[in-house]
Amino acid sequence: MPAPFTVTDPFAPRPVRPGALVERAGWRIKPCDITLPDEAIDEADFARVLPLALDALPTPAQTERRPGVGFCIRHQGRGWSYLVLCWWDNENELPIRIWTRERGGSSAWAPARPDQSICVWDAQVVAFERDAFIRRVLAQPDAPDLDGYLADRLEIG
Repeated sequence: MPAPFTVTDPFAPRPVRPGALVERAGWRIKPCDITLPDEAIDEADFARVLPLALDALPTPAQTERRPGVGFCIRHQGRGWSYLVLCWWDNENELPIRIWTRERGGSSAWAPARPDQSICVWDAQVVAFERDAFIRRVLAQPDAPDLDGYLADRLEIG
């Protein structure tokens, strides 16, 4: 018989802060940082993985079905750091690529393993971005407001 499911890390809100817009090869990506309370994001650590992530973006950035916008989540968690890259494609789809690195270890950033994915804090950002994309882009087919979408930023705490 398997062991019963247990919660070892009860949920508590984490600060969510917007970062500076990243522009590369026609792409505009808005970063969002999630950290433990009273912790600053490790800019140098995430600067090592961001170029790898941006290399995963399709080209060209803009097509009839791809607006050239997206977001990334720089999540500095308790045991692991995650970079979650998301972009809008095929009009209403959200491809997601994830890189991870164990905190405090000597491991390099690497693509997420099959058992690693977004967590409850990341899902909050994804839900916010979904709503912003619908409101600013998909609900305005005659005049999609990509700049308005990029200006909508989640901040908590």
